[in-house]
Amino acid sequence: MQHPQIDLRSILTACLQRWKLIVILPVLALVAAYGVLRILPPSYKATTEILIFDPQRQVDGAVQKPISPLDVDSVAMNTEMEIIRSKSLALRVARKFRLDEDAEFQPRRRLSAWLERLGIGGPDNGPQILEDPEQISATRLDRAAEILRVDHLQVDRMQLSYVLGVSVTSQDPITAERLANAISDDYLMTQREARQEAMQQVAAWLKRRIDDLKSRMRETEASIEKLKAKGGLSDTGVSQNVADQQITDLNAELTTARAEVAKKRAQLDQVSHLADKNDNIEEIPEVVHSEVINQLRVQQSQLIQREMELTAKAGDRYPDVIAVRARLAGINKAINVEAGRIIQNMKNSYDSAVRGEQSLEANLQRLTAARGNSEDYVKLQQMRRFADDDRKLYESYLSQFNELSTRQTLQDAGARIITPATTPDSPSSPRPKLVYGMAGVLALLLSLLLVFVMERFKLGVRTGAEAERAFGYPVVGVIPFVESKKCRSGMKRYALAHGMVDMSASQCSEAVRSLRIGLTLSQSERIPRVILITSSIPGEGKSVAAILLAASSAASGQKTILVDCDLRHRSVSEAFANAQKGLAEVLTGSTTVTDVIVKVPVIGFDVIPAGLAVQNPGDLLASRKMCQLIAELRDVYDYIVIDASPLLPVVDALVLATMVDKVLMIVEWSRTSRFNVSEALKVLRPESHRLAGIVLNKVDVNKVYGYPYTYFNSNRSVRPP
Repeated sequence: MQHPQIDLRSILTACLQRWKLIVILPVLALVAAYGVLRILPPSYKATTEILIFDPQRQVDGAVQKPISPLDVDSVAMNTEMEIIRSKSLALRVARKFRLDEDAEFQPRRRLSAWLERLGIGGPDNGPQILEDPEQISATRLDRAAEILRVDHLQVDRMQLSYVLGVSVTSQDPITAERLANAISDDYLMTQREARQEAMQQVAAWLKRRIDDLKSRMRETEASIEKLKAKGGLSDTGVSQNVADQQITDLNAELTTARAEVAKKRAQLDQVSHLADKNDNIEEIPEVVHSEVINQLRVQQSQLIQREMELTAKAGDRYPDVIAVRARLAGINKAINVEAGRIIQNMKNSYDSAVRGEQSLEANLQRLTAARGNSEDYVKLQQMRRFADDDRKLYESYLSQFNELSTRQTLQDAGARIITPATTPDSPSSPRPKLVYGMAGVLALLLSLLLVFVMERFKLGVRTGAEAERAFGYPVVGVIPFVESKKCRSGMKRYALAHGMVDMSASQCSEAVRSLRIGLTLSQSERIPRVILITSSIPGEGKSVAAILLAASSAASGQKTILVDCDLRHRSVSEAFANAQKGLAEVLTGSTTVTDVIVKVPVIGFDVIPAGLAVQNPGDLLASRKMCQLIAELRDVYDYIVIDASPLLPVVDALVLATMVDKVLMIVEWSRTSRFNVSEALKVLRPESHRLAGIVLNKVDVNKVYGYPYTYFNSNRSVRPP
């Protein structure tokens, strides 16, 4: 069996015939969409845009260094996003707006929510358990915060910028706006407080150190004055001898060395403080001005940019992304190693300066001892050195304290809201126009698909072209479906045959006449006179087709006889000669042909009924007497129509096919499966040369006009009435 082919004309015709299905499905979809929109509450979205880092910050009119990808990477931005989505922030906002009393931010059963939306039921928060009121309030607040951060809050990074979009959805547009602005304000306030707290801790430590140094400096100066007054010493003037000059020079060198030691000690204290606070040690001037680290930073910046591009295109697991991250880790490690080396050099330099200071002090002590100065003089010099060291440290810590205040001002000016949330005018979801449009389009496509599937995989055949492509035999005729009054089957068949005479111009009469004439013209050598009518399965109307063909032949003036060879069902016999002797008795030899022939005077043809029931109908039909009977009928009648059994249940029709001129295969229109017809044709394959073609029976003429019906004979094509 060939697969059916569908052309555009057939599809268009099928759509026109099934227009109700194409219309009903979109209408039902729109009704369902309306119901869904009634159930689903509208949601409004309000968005606040926050600038996390300003790459062009200015202080006192001076433009700072632009922030590079080294300063703000994707990890830092993701960290800020997680802070905004944190539970603690959601709890503060939920407590501020009392979301524990808002039904939208409390868990509800979905069915109850839908019923409440339709106005059928009320709110249902589940079974209530008697608990402490404070505990219940805390639990409801925690649920509200969790629902806010999970279901209503969305934080997105605006492409590759330093801007974060904080969006909140709610059934109330004003609530959405207030929550979005509140979350953004709380985030900025929290970040500002955290930075201020860290700066205040560092500033408090520096303030304590400054106060301690100031107090110690005062005590040292007071001790120096007392010592000078006690011993009448003076630390001014120039000695005239060489020893005094050497002592003066050593004092000058020692002062310079002490200043250098104090400077390097302050640098080491700053580095130690930064290391203890896990601050960024790369801000140290020696590290910043390192040529090696600057080169590594350039490579690091390029790799970070490359990683961001590859991640945006291929994802985190892309091999090139993994390779770039490995190289980036190596560069980060090299930067840390180089920074550590620079810090170690600073420590070594400080140790060297301390040793130089100690050496100068030893030489000074040796000269003063050789000079014979008193212990008060040496103590005075030591106290003066201590006072100078404390003054240097004091100035260094005071400078750091002032710088810290400036940095605190800079960071507070960094993050800010650039676009506050506004009250949304229209809901973000669901969108009625989009829902209706999608529902209508999808339903229309589904209906068209169903029409195509129904047309593509329909059970039977509807057109002659389909039948010819599917079975390989021509369609020689079509018999329309004719409704008759409610009566017994035999009376219906008799009425149909009577109509061939009374209504010779009807559609049914014209169709049968076209079939008969086309069958006659299809043979150029010998006109077929013995026609076998069969089908694949019972119920396809083969007996009615045989009766109509015999009535049409009789109406044309030919002497016609209809032989009921369906010894098992006897449809023809029920219409014209039921419960009489017939073909079975003739074949068994209990009677003669002339005794069983029944004349139908009004219609004009003779009938040989099937006769009484027999046990071996197949053997009787295959006997020599059956061949002799058909030969005798050829001598008497011009046209012989044989109604045989269906091909698939029994083989009676195949036996009779060897004795006739042509075989007509009756196929019920749009009902008989292609498989049954194909299997029946396989049964008839030994006598396939006698098969004249296929006749479509019970055709609905109201539907058939839209199909490209053309029935082919050997000489001409005949269109159905």
